[in-house]
Amino acid sequence: MRSMVNLGRLESMPLRSVWPNEARDFTPWLADNLDVLGQAVGLALELRHREYAVGRYALDLLLEDAQGRVVVVENQLEQTDHGHLGQLLTYCAGTQAQVVIWIAKSVTEEHAAALEWLNANTVAETGFFAVEVDVLRIGDSAPAPNFKVVVRPNDVIKDARRNRTQATTWTWDAYADELRVPRERVDVGRCLVDSIMDVIESRGLAWQPVMNKGYVAIQRTGGYNVLVVDVYWNKAPRLAAKFPAPPAELNLTNPYPHLQDVWTPTEREWGWTVPPGTPLPDLNHLFDLVQPFHPNAGPMAAPSQS
Repeated sequence: MRSMVNLGRLESMPLRSVWPNEARDFTPWLADNLDVLGQAVGLALELRHREYAVGRYALDLLLEDAQGRVVVVENQLEQTDHGHLGQLLTYCAGTQAQVVIWIAKSVTEEHAAALEWLNANTVAETGFFAVEVDVLRIGDSAPAPNFKVVVRPNDVIKDARRNRTQATTWTWDAYADELRVPRERVDVGRCLVDSIMDVIESRGLAWQPVMNKGYVAIQRTGGYNVLVVDVYWNKAPRLAAKFPAPPAELNLTNPYPHLQDVWTPTEREWGWTVPPGTPLPDLNHLFDLVQPFHPNAGPMAAPSQS
């Protein structure tokens, strides 16, 4: 007699039993698990900001994909509504987004139709996704997120965006002309990079600048980022350095207490905003802190356990 396979039943769980609060629970979880969303929409996603300010409003997630495109994500743990559709368009305009992802418990036919219309009738460089989120489990197994794409940009739109992005060579002028970064921010960024290169030359380091979409990465051998000068992803120019652990764990003293600083754990960056009109910081102080953690080759040195 042939034995029967014992199969479990796939069950859907209430979203708020896993993420009670959208802002405090779901958005932070998603920021730490972008690969799950990326697999669903077919994009490699990298976090830039959580709760990114767009005028009086706060965008849930500001991301970048592997092609350097601006990606915005708006979350709802309920059915889509008109208010969030309006917010989505506001965020799209305020960030010059090229990929827009609306995540919700369920997407109404009317809102799916609205995003389909936007994909068919708006500028070719911008595509809209609608994604439904569910949580599944089998028996007493751990819950698992499930993203289902309801609306996606068509291949023609995606190809047009890809070709346009690949054709762009980033320069200071391109930051101003293509990304519409104000000239005063571009000027601060250029001065910071010039000052960084002066210190690199004086110390005999083999570090080189690489211009990316909206930011310049200072890289050492092997393509490892050491410093970043960002003029696009923040409201004020930002200088950041890569460290293997938070500054407090490394017993580092803030070299620029007069500037607003933020530690970004996902990118392991300690950053300072340098608004236009602010005297440029003495970069030798930052080099003294960051250089010991960056060898001539290989990854950052791990912090001492002593």
